[in-house]
Amino acid sequence: MDVAIASAWEMVKAPLKEDLKPEERTEVTTQLSEMVIRVATHVICHTLVDYAGLLSDERISIAHAFLQRVTSTQMCNHKLTAEGLVYQYKGQEFELHEEYKTMTLTRTVYEHLVVFYFLFEYPKTGEEFISMWKYWKRTGQIELAKENGKRERLSYSKAWKYLFANEELSLLYSHLSMHCHPVYSGLKQYQSQSPDDEGNDWVPLYLSSCFVAYLCRLFLKLIPHGDEVVKKGFSMREQAVFYALSNILLTGSKS
Repeated sequence: MDVAIASAWEMVKAPLKEDLKPEERTEVTTQLSEMVIRVATHVICHTLVDYAGLLSDERISIAHAFLQRVTSTQMCNHKLTAEGLVYQYKGQEFELHEEYKTMTLTRTVYEHLVVFYFLFEYPKTGEEFISMWKYWKRTGQIELAKENGKRERLSYSKAWKYLFANEELSLLYSHLSMHCHPVYSGLKQYQSQSPDDEGNDWVPLYLSSCFVAYLCRLFLKLIPHGDEVVKKGFSMREQAVFYALSNILLTGSKS
C-alpha cells in the first residue's frame, strides 16, 4: 500500500511540476479528472441504489444533491477542457485558445465545497449544526459564531483558512472571480493571452478535481461505512489517487 500511496502522490503532484510540457500537464490532469468523476458517480449511484432510505433525511438528501451538482459541473469542465471551443467563420473552423474558459465552473465547485464543509463538517455540536442549517436555509449564507456572542457572515474569499489552512491559496477565490467577472484586470489578462498553449489550460480542471474529491470524501463520512464504498469499488492505486487528490490542497504543493 505504501508503494501505491507514493505513486498516487507522484501522479497528483505531476501537473505542478514546471519541467513538464504543457500537453503532459493537461494529459495528467485529464486522467485525474476522469478518476474523480468515476469515484463520485459511483458514490452517487451507490447511495441512490443501496442507501435510498437515507435520502428521506433532509440533511442527507441535500448533501447528496451537493455531490451530484459538483459532479455534473466537473463533467462539463472536463469536456470543455478536453475538447476546447471552436468558432465557425466562412466555412472555416477556428479553435479558441482560452485558458480561463472553465474558471466559472471551477469557482462554482469551490463555492459548493465551502458551503458543504460548513454545513456538514465544521459544526461540532448538534446545536451548532441546527443554527447554521436554519440560517443557510433562510439566507443562503453561512454565519459563524465569534467571541462576545457575535456572529459573522463567512465570505468565500476567507474560507480557504478553514478548508485548507494553506497560505498558497490565500488568493484562490480572487483569482477564480477575476476571470469570471467583468473586471478590468481579468479582461486585460484575457486579451494578453499567448496564442499558443503555455500550459495553463489545465489549472481550472485540476483545482476543480481537487474540490470534487474533497467534497466527495466529506460526503462519504455521512453515510454508513462510507470508506468501504470506495474500497470495494476501486483498486488500491485508484483509492490512493482519489484520497491524495482530496488532500493535496490541504498541505500545499511542497508536501
